[in-house]
Amino acid sequence: MIEKESIFLKALNKETLPVPPIWYMRQAGRYMPEYRAVRKNFKNFLDMCKEPEVCCELALQPIKAFELDSAILFSDILTIPDAMGLDVNFLEGEGPVFGNPIKTARDVLDIEDFDTESLSYVYKAVTNIKNALPTHIPLIGFCGSPWTLAAYSIEGRSSKDFLFTRSFIKENNVEAHIFLEKLTNACFAYLKRQIEAGADVIQIFDSWANLLSEEEYKIYSLSYITKLISLLKKDPTTKNIPVILFSREPKAKLQTIMTSNSDCLSLYWSMNNIDLDQTADKVAIQGNLNPEILLESNDVIKRETLKILQKYKNYPGYVFNLGHGITPNINPEKIKYLTDLIRSI
Repeated sequence: MIEKESIFLKALNKETLPVPPIWYMRQAGRYMPEYRAVRKNFKNFLDMCKEPEVCCELALQPIKAFELDSAILFSDILTIPDAMGLDVNFLEGEGPVFGNPIKTARDVLDIEDFDTESLSYVYKAVTNIKNALPTHIPLIGFCGSPWTLAAYSIEGRSSKDFLFTRSFIKENNVEAHIFLEKLTNACFAYLKRQIEAGADVIQIFDSWANLLSEEEYKIYSLSYITKLISLLKKDPTTKNIPVILFSREPKAKLQTIMTSNSDCLSLYWSMNNIDLDQTADKVAIQGNLNPEILLESNDVIKRETLKILQKYKNYPGYVFNLGHGITPNINPEKIKYLTDLIRSI
């Protein structure tokens, strides 16, 4: 386990700190020239994710460059659908494309059972990264939320509106819930193995929470996230591992999302109207600078960062992060400036 002086784990334990811990979603990625040098050796992104030694190298790149307070597993949320026989490929300019997406109710009933061992390359990457990290730097493992995995698996690719998915869950409601149940159990088994391999923290990415109305969100997303977190909190192996929930622009109120019982809520960049009196001492907060601010001048970055730091300076359990992932067009020097800025104030 991690040494006790980790300020990231202290924040997740809802401690007030003079300087917040810092890590960034997509901190290992295309904005870094070191990453691009490795990525060019692989035609398919998922093939790269299946090489534990490579994943270790990529996860460590931002730690070495910026001395961040946590590392995150280098992988992808779509490893589970790929392991269930849905044949995920990443095409240049298109993103993930499924060779065998869910298109009928029968497809749900016929889908392969999730074999935990089929993702052994992920657990090996976790162990490699954990062993390579300084002892005071925690490692975040992760998965996609059941709803987000279902949305990709049914649509067969990324989409702005996921119209086919939204139609499918209404026309095949029973099968939709069967699929979400299967994915929930798969996520639990997958995360448990990551924790056994060395992950100190878990983050659940509900990247398509914004597709659903408030009521739909409760039914198709939050209920399964809540079950997943409940499974983690009850299992002897995983019960003491902090869980962060990132829901992208959900239409539900924050108090509703808090019923998931996650230890920390990671805020999308537009989620700014937060009543901190209702969340303090109940849940840690992570976020939420708009990544696009990092395309602006240092003066603008400083101004917007100070607003966030001022807002959360006395909050019991605050982690500085972006409100979404670092985009490929961001200069690494801006990440360094931002990181140094936070620590200098």
